[in-house]
Amino acid sequence: MRIKIREILSGGLEYEDQVRPADLGLTEEFIDLEKPLRIKGRLERVNEFVLVNVDVTYMADMVCARCLEVYHGDVKSHYEFDIEFRPGDEFVDLGERIREEVLMGHPSRTLCREDCKGICPGCGAYLNEEECQCHKDKKE
Repeated sequence: MRIKIREILSGGLEYEDQVRPADLGLTEEFIDLEKPLRIKGRLERVNEFVLVNVDVTYMADMVCARCLEVYHGDVKSHYEFDIEFRPGDEFVDLGERIREEVLMGHPSRTLCREDCKGICPGCGAYLNEEECQCHKDKKE
């Protein structure tokens, strides 16, 4: 994800790309990504800095915080950061910063759906598909 600094003119540069997770060092060990990350945004050059304003979208396997089911979910995030460059540098590399932002911003608690009922702590019933046995046992 290297960008030529000279291509970032005074009006900025619109940027759009798809990047494979492996190209960013994102492995299943960190986040299980299904498809390439979609990156879209704008870069501006101000003195010795490139200001980056990007939206990153990706699909990942996630675990529901209530029922513990694995599901595929879309994650959409917006990031703003700057990269310093020195005179003589030809490129800025967005890859490492986007990797850091994705790892730090990946949601740790998600729901498979808003109305997920979860798992009964007493009997372990999967409440999205079955009734709790705890209440039946007490009534009998």
